[in-house]
Amino acid sequence: MAQYHFHGGILKRSEGHSVVASAAYRAGERLYDSRIGYAFDYRRRSGILHTEIMAPDNTPDWMLDRFQLWNGVEKAEERKDSQLARSIDISLMCELTFDQNLDLLRDFVKKTWIDQGMLADIAIHAPGHDSDERNVHAHILLTMRVITADGFGNKQREWNDRKDFKQWRKAWADFANAALERGGFAERIDHRSLVEQGLDREPTIHVGPSGKQIEHRGKNSDRAQKNRDIEVANDNMADLKKELAGIEERLAELKLQLAAERMEQIQKTVRAADAVWEQAEQRQAPAQSLQPQGPPSYPGNSAPPVSGGGKAAFMPDNLSEQQDLAAKQEAARQEQAHKDEQARQQQASADQDKATAAAQQQETQRQAQAAQDAAQQQEAQRQAQARQDEETRLQQLRDAENKRVEDITRQNAERLAAQTEDMRQAQQRLDAQKAEQARLDAAYRAEVEKIALEDRRKQESERQAQLAEKAKEGPINDAGARYGQALGQHYDIRSPYASLAKAAMAEYAAFRRDREALDQRIAKTADPQERQALDLRKRIEGAEYLALTSDRIAQQSWVITGRRDSQEAVKERLRATEYRIQAQDLRQQLREVRLGNAPDKDRERERSEPQPEPARMRGPGSRMPAKVDDLIKPQDESAKTKQREQERAPDPAPELASVRRTGTPPPNKYDKLAELVAQQDEIAKTREESEKAKDPERQKQMERERELQRERDRDR
Repeated sequence: MAQYHFHGGILKRSEGHSVVASAAYRAGERLYDSRIGYAFDYRRRSGILHTEIMAPDNTPDWMLDRFQLWNGVEKAEERKDSQLARSIDISLMCELTFDQNLDLLRDFVKKTWIDQGMLADIAIHAPGHDSDERNVHAHILLTMRVITADGFGNKQREWNDRKDFKQWRKAWADFANAALERGGFAERIDHRSLVEQGLDREPTIHVGPSGKQIEHRGKNSDRAQKNRDIEVANDNMADLKKELAGIEERLAELKLQLAAERMEQIQKTVRAADAVWEQAEQRQAPAQSLQPQGPPSYPGNSAPPVSGGGKAAFMPDNLSEQQDLAAKQEAARQEQAHKDEQARQQQASADQDKATAAAQQQETQRQAQAAQDAAQQQEAQRQAQARQDEETRLQQLRDAENKRVEDITRQNAERLAAQTEDMRQAQQRLDAQKAEQARLDAAYRAEVEKIALEDRRKQESERQAQLAEKAKEGPINDAGARYGQALGQHYDIRSPYASLAKAAMAEYAAFRRDREALDQRIAKTADPQERQALDLRKRIEGAEYLALTSDRIAQQSWVITGRRDSQEAVKERLRATEYRIQAQDLRQQLREVRLGNAPDKDRERERSEPQPEPARMRGPGSRMPAKVDDLIKPQDESAKTKQREQERAPDPAPELASVRRTGTPPPNKYDKLAELVAQQDEIAKTREESEKAKDPERQKQMERERELQRERDRDR
């Protein structure tokens, strides 16, 4: 059946409402709120049947766009307690089709609000998953300002009047009833309350979405439980009313039956009275008619009759006349006596009728009063019994509710006690775990300190060994120190890229100056062993410079591509490793020369080969020296061949496949050099610590520069 629902409210900024969010939710769209800088996205929401914006004829075109409309409302309302829009929720008629409901809604909105200068944003929603399938409803957002050709006008405070809202409610009922009548349906809706309609039924309350969610999770909502109690009370009241109507109908039937019985008794009484009257008339009828018996005889000395006037009656002289006169007088007397008797009998009959009627009326009244008293007594007894039954039922309900509350209270107390005990046990376990964790942490810290001490001792021994080896090698300019010096002189945080290029150029210039100085020393030295040592030093500095340059190129590739394992970065790191290996080999030869040992033939042949020139700072498209490419190319070809063989071969172990699926990269062709790279990193770290020990101020400056570089990288 058709149901009436018409609810309204105002979206207020003081209550945290956003009209953009409300419009996005109702329309199932993504709308960006320019005021707070947040996008409300409800595009995944289902059940949106229809959306539409209805506006007056003079509305600007930009107001027909939902994003511009409601952001314009947010911009127009500057107060922190502004009233943004009016929200109306209407339940549509389940008897009508969707098109009929849409026409009904459009007609109602236009004549009720659009004609007054408002703008309406309409959205029709389907019923939810856990609600009544007939609950097709409409959400309407109305502007609080009048719409003009220039945009928003002044606010109309009279629209907030409660009388207007009541008129809107009545108008919706009239529009809906007219649509139902046009559709041929007998159902009607009423905007009045149950009290105004004269219905003795308690209304239910609105459960709301939160209460429905609680019920959907299998729990009892307070509002839903109250509605269920109200429905039970209304059903009981309806049953009692039906029972009372049946009793009243039975009482009416009894009254009709009693009236029929009284009428029949009255008729019997009347018939009996008629019979008695007839018998009385028969007994009082005269036995014979009266006839004259001759002249009357008077006593001898009696006087004749005297008339009423006291004078003597006229007596005829003739005897026959006297006899005739006497006969006439006797006849008149008898006739008068007969009339008197008839009048007496009529009066007696009338008195008898009156007495009988009075007796019958009294009897009827007595019987009616007795029947009414009996019915009232029965009704009083029934009502008393009904009240007693209702009180018994209510007492049972109260007892049941009290028992339920007591059970819930007891269960809550037991659950609280159990939770308290569980929390206490959990706290004990947590304390024990904390104690065990503290013990393990202490042991771990002790072990870490022990390992760190051993590592420091090992590093110190390695550093001392490296210093001893370097002492054997003689003075060699460090490529890292050269780059750090150039970076400290030319780097500018305001122009990082240009200053890095200047630092690289300055580093290369210093490297060229060092090589030219070594060439001059080699040319001036007459000792072959010293000349060979200087030549090895020159080659060592060139290899280390190339290794440092390749490392920087790999780092730049990582920054540009965002991948540490990019092809260019891996290739440059491999080249840096090759240069470091070459530098180590040359250092070993230098140590042998310093010790006076002659190098072997292979090394002599290697020294006789032309050495690669130091690389300049290269761009992404520049190439490495030819000798380095010759060193790397065979290894690349070998790695590619092994990779193709591994791809053709079956997976040797499922664990490796699962590891690859989880994101761990498969082994590549550079795994064999990982250990060498780690060793070179350790060597670089040791060198850095040694330089730090030599020049602490310089190392502090380099640390500051590296920290600035890391901050710049994070900013990028």
